[in-house]
Amino acid sequence: MDTTLLARSGLVPAQVGPDRRHRDVLAAAARAGQLVRVRRGWYVGARTWEAATASARAVWSAQAVCADLPGAVVSHTSAALVWRLPVLGGRDDRVEVLVPPAQSTRDAAGVRRRVVADVGDPVATHGLRLTRPGRTVVDLARTRGVENGTAAADEALRRGLTTTDELWSELERAGRGRGARAARQSVLWADAAAESVGESLSRVRILQAGLPAPVLQHEVRDPAGLVGRVDFWWPHLRLVGEFDGRTKYGADVADRRAPHDRLWHEKLREDRLRRLGLQVVRWTWDDAWDGARLVALLIGAGLARR
Repeated sequence: MDTTLLARSGLVPAQVGPDRRHRDVLAAAARAGQLVRVRRGWYVGARTWEAATASARAVWSAQAVCADLPGAVVSHTSAALVWRLPVLGGRDDRVEVLVPPAQSTRDAAGVRRRVVADVGDPVATHGLRLTRPGRTVVDLARTRGVENGTAAADEALRRGLTTTDELWSELERAGRGRGARAARQSVLWADAAAESVGESLSRVRILQAGLPAPVLQHEVRDPAGLVGRVDFWWPHLRLVGEFDGRTKYGADVADRRAPHDRLWHEKLREDRLRRLGLQVVRWTWDDAWDGARLVALLIGAGLARR
């Protein structure tokens, strides 16, 4: 086998055969940094792995695991990554799967198994069986909390991966038990108008604190025309809230203007908002993650808890 070709190509994963010499060649290539060992018996070209998205890596890891677990359904965090749904906070690298009751409940290395009688109606994709987006959102909320559940629900609705009716149906199907309250809250708060994970997290913090729910993506106009769409809008206070994510001014954005040009444009935009008599409050990811800092900023701007 030409491991140089494998390291540069999209030939992933590569399963180790029974030939001992073949296994030794692949193991040596992994030690040399040409290959990445995804799981015992499965390798990906190092350059391919380094350039891959979190979703692509999740697919390869799940493929390697499910090759040894016939009938398993990829679920929870692993399914969310495959669907390209946001996953907040730290996570381990284990592949999460649902397995029928007849299979062992013991977790193998790199695998977290959940035995369930009802795996729903899984989707076949990438050579995997995967929980549907609606089921994935509910499972994520039940195990990782309302912040994750709401962010994932917002994204799934925005991209048309699921509907509000499907989310309610999956919630009903899941029944009661651990995490049911967080899942219900996530579905209640889900909103397809949210355009980023930071906006979703911010809205969760706002609602958790009992502050008034904002209008999302409100258009503001002045005599010269459209000023822009603001992230959050509280009309009774004429208050604008803007989430400033780092990527907004970085290179990985659709706006191809130079960062300093985008910053200057944003300043001019905010000047126009303020000339209309609007109050503008900005915050960052750290403020939203902390929660208390974001709430303090908004209360300082005049919002009151219900």
